[in-house]
Amino acid sequence: MSLENISPHGGDLFKMASIAGVDPTEILDFSSNLNPLGFPDWVRPLINSRISDLIHYPDPNYTRAKISLEKHWNIPNDEIVFGNGASELIHILPKIKKFDLAVIAQPSYIDYQKSIELAGLKIQEIFLQKESKFELNYEELIEVFQRSPEKQILVLLGHPNNPTGKLLDREKILKISSEYKNSFFVIDESFIDFCSEEYSFRNFRSENLAVLWSLTKILALPGLRIGVLLTNPKIASRISELLPSWSLNSLSASIIEKFGEDQGFLFKTKEKISDWKNIFKKELEDLKIFQIYDTDANFLLLEFLETKRGISELENLLLKEFKIGIRNCGNFKGLENNYIRIAIKTPKENETFIQAFRSIYKKSQKPSKIKKEKPALMLQGTASNVGKSILATAFCRIFTQDGFKIAPFKSQNMALNSFVTYEGAEIGRAQALQAQACKIRADYRMNPILLKPSSEKDSQVILNGKPVEAMDFRDYMKFKLSAFDEVKKSYNSLSEEFDMVVLEGAGGVSEVNLKDKDIVNMRMAEYAKAKVLLVGNIDHGGVFGSFVGAMETMSEWERKLVSGFLINRFRGIKSLLDPGIRYLEETTSKNVFGIVPFLNDLRLPEEDSLEFKSGSLSDNSPLGNRIDIVLIDTPRISNHTDLDSLRIEPDVRVRIAQRKEEIGNPDIIILPGSKNVITDLNYLKESGISETILDFHKEGKTEIIGICGGYQMLGESVHDPFQIESDLGSAIGLNLIGVKTVLEKEKLLKQTEGTHLLSGKKVSGYEIHHGNTKEISAKSIFQDISGESLGHQGDSEKVWGTYLHGVFDEDEFRRSFLDKIRMRKGMSPLGKVQARYELETNLDRLANEVRNSVNMTEIYKILGLR
Repeated sequence: MSLENISPHGGDLFKMASIAGVDPTEILDFSSNLNPLGFPDWVRPLINSRISDLIHYPDPNYTRAKISLEKHWNIPNDEIVFGNGASELIHILPKIKKFDLAVIAQPSYIDYQKSIELAGLKIQEIFLQKESKFELNYEELIEVFQRSPEKQILVLLGHPNNPTGKLLDREKILKISSEYKNSFFVIDESFIDFCSEEYSFRNFRSENLAVLWSLTKILALPGLRIGVLLTNPKIASRISELLPSWSLNSLSASIIEKFGEDQGFLFKTKEKISDWKNIFKKELEDLKIFQIYDTDANFLLLEFLETKRGISELENLLLKEFKIGIRNCGNFKGLENNYIRIAIKTPKENETFIQAFRSIYKKSQKPSKIKKEKPALMLQGTASNVGKSILATAFCRIFTQDGFKIAPFKSQNMALNSFVTYEGAEIGRAQALQAQACKIRADYRMNPILLKPSSEKDSQVILNGKPVEAMDFRDYMKFKLSAFDEVKKSYNSLSEEFDMVVLEGAGGVSEVNLKDKDIVNMRMAEYAKAKVLLVGNIDHGGVFGSFVGAMETMSEWERKLVSGFLINRFRGIKSLLDPGIRYLEETTSKNVFGIVPFLNDLRLPEEDSLEFKSGSLSDNSPLGNRIDIVLIDTPRISNHTDLDSLRIEPDVRVRIAQRKEEIGNPDIIILPGSKNVITDLNYLKESGISETILDFHKEGKTEIIGICGGYQMLGESVHDPFQIESDLGSAIGLNLIGVKTVLEKEKLLKQTEGTHLLSGKKVSGYEIHHGNTKEISAKSIFQDISGESLGHQGDSEKVWGTYLHGVFDEDEFRRSFLDKIRMRKGMSPLGKVQARYELETNLDRLANEVRNSVNMTEIYKILGLR
């Protein structure tokens, strides 16, 4: 296909793509002057809400659209005419009365001349001279009227002009039109909304002046065609008679209705374009290739100083080598063949244009002012508990296996299962697991904000691994904006240090009520320039609806960040999904990158309490010849992952009990960690669970264990004088261990190794607690390597507690402990370790399952690594 076949108006992506040999979406189009911000966020939901209206004909009078313009722009509704874009109205204008002559300034929008010629009118051209910077010669215009006082003269002028971008002198035009009543001025303001100041003729009306207003450019909606003509009621009525019925479709009319409400969009556009244009001009000047003619619009006119290479040759080269489209001005009368017009686009796109010209003209490449981002993949979800965390873990291990240096990242995590890093910082348990999948040490940068709910309204805020304070939702929303600066610092540091970052979002991406303060989903993806894969859980049902619904709640900039979808937790025959996948891909224009099966028995720590609270982790199968362990589920439970290593043992059943009736007759009762110890302790008393535990203690058959908060509950009392966790003050404990606990302001965070004194076995894990627990009449049961106690037993070794999270993770100690319980039950000890609680094998298995389920070739492609 030749360049001659490209549309003379620019913006012909299909033909440009054919010349370049690429998909139209790959063309960087500088030939069409649309708003680089894209259309406003309200456009997509508005159009979706009006789809059902398409079964009806539009209101032929467009009543609501006219009322909106009158309300927001102070334009009387009888002075408004709508057209299928400005072009339709331009072609009607020469026919509104019997004109003898038409005047246009050259160069100008080529449809002016075309419409006049089709109407059979004689044309008088006024040429804009580059010596006068393409300013209109008003004296020459006046001479036309003076020479032909008896003729009816149509004057078509751009304000600003296309392609020179020059504004008219409004006062001079109004004076001329007032003096020469044989004139009819049409002022084309298609680009006026990009001007930094208010120069419009919109609110100036007379018998011989009309204003053409196009919303196509400012709203970046060329496909909808929205033209408006503002003129006196008599002319407006005449034009309406000439136009075909329903010159505006109902979707375009709905856009006009809404347009006036969003003045902020216009302000933001002008501000951004002004900034971007100034930077772009400076970069263009540094090339020393062009004479740059400044404009008052969202484009620039460039004259080539070097004429060895023809514009058509350059146009062809830019398309084929760089996939860049420009507007060749060769068909603008009054411009020689060495002019191009280029749109102002985003800084990144403008820089791409500059770098292309530096390459073509053998100019030294300047260091990019736009920071080159490292590849980043982000997993976001249609909802909570769809598997984002585990899939992020899988990709961390896959990329690591493939030789890349990877780091995980989640800007804000709300979870009660936390982890202490080697340096003593507290982060989400999921990011610690992901760091292990990357075969690196976890550090606070991987989860700079951790929220640990302490009540229905408050959460303890952990920033950069250290507690800040408890905040309610409103206080945190204020804190969040400044905290995002810390998030960005952490991300930047990781991005500089590692080849790639795998990010995890939080909750559901469709939570529109939280979007304006978002720092963990799309705002984070935008900052990281991450490629987003949207994860849906098919096991929940309705996965295709959740994908489509999630996409429909997104702004246009958010949709562009989404590369495609991952269907998670699938069971069954994959081919049965084909109709749904076709529908999804056709509806969203995004691809499904993989279908991940339901992965059973991964033996990896859960991110938070959702899976736990669902009851799916409770083993209620027949006990058989196994040890029965019951974990008490309290309202503010934390770090239930302490029991993960027990779950892998073949001779153990782990159940979860929320009510005393569910406890049964277990061999072991475990009170877990708690984010609000006094609240959970009161729950045990009010629910009757504490009474049941005390009864078991009296019988002397059941091992009763407390970990961290549970350890404190088994003591004599818990005091919270500084209201660290609640305003409840103090509470009496179950009094099974002779210790007292005071919650102090400073939080202890450290990884720990120690010894179980009764067996001599090694234990290891980490401590996270405000509690300072003092021995009153209790025997130490664990000691760290410095001799400090890590826990105590009660009046018998069947009751004990410890601050050590992960106390059962060491295989030798776990087996020794379980064998002691076996012997108490009259069973033989197994002696040898039966199950290894080591996560490496499980991480490799997870990575292999996911690798075999997703299109890694395409994932590497979107990341620019293949």
